[in-house]
Amino acid sequence: MSFSIIIPIKNQYKIVKMCLDSIVKYYLNQDVVLIDDYSTEQSTIDLLKDYSKQYNWKLFRNEQSVGHSGACTKGIEESSCENVVLLNSDTIVTSKCLQILSDVLDNNKDIAVCGPSTSSASGEQLIKELYNKRFTMTLDDIEAVAKNLENDKRIVDISLVNGCCAMLKKSVFNSIDGFDKNLNCYGNEKEIFLRIRAAGYRTVWVTNCYTHHFGKMSYSQSGINISRAQTDADRYIFKKHGRLE
Repeated sequence: MSFSIIIPIKNQYKIVKMCLDSIVKYYLNQDVVLIDDYSTEQSTIDLLKDYSKQYNWKLFRNEQSVGHSGACTKGIEESSCENVVLLNSDTIVTSKCLQILSDVLDNNKDIAVCGPSTSSASGEQLIKELYNKRFTMTLDDIEAVAKNLENDKRIVDISLVNGCCAMLKKSVFNSIDGFDKNLNCYGNEKEIFLRIRAAGYRTVWVTNCYTHHFGKMSYSQSGINISRAQTDADRYIFKKHGRLE
């Protein structure tokens, strides 16, 4: 196994099943860690139990929701590999994307975090022409996008690797004490990437791989006002670091 796949999950059966089915198709034999962050949908609970048993994946259930940061931290603690990908449950992985990211970390000692091109993101990783059709694309369409990007072999330094699919070095995550305990969901990646770069590492976008992202669905039933949470997080980060990037 060259990397661990960590997926924090809270309800959203249909979307979660699509995500897990793409893992089954392309990365069945990797170290997969599912964190059920107190799902209340019985269909989702049963799905996770069935898949973890059938495919020998690790499954942990929180008896109360701890948010994205806590769920990811638990997944990293239980993972078996140095390279760990934090994968949102509203994504579909493609055949080579995660291996490409892992190879980038293995071949570049100064890179601690990397992420793919995608269909829903706030920064440079977004392929704009895919955003409005991301819910109507077939699995063949998604794989075709990945195929078309294979020759665009750039590694681009960016300040914020989108959290929908971010692969990082576990040792670096642990060396800086992980996520800020005051940011349990929104803003958590932005803040930790600031500390990772301050520690002398790079955070990058790997252009020749693709992960399909529906966007804002993995924790959409948590009752959080997303806009307010993002604003509050930015205020906290600016107060702590004096900057946002």
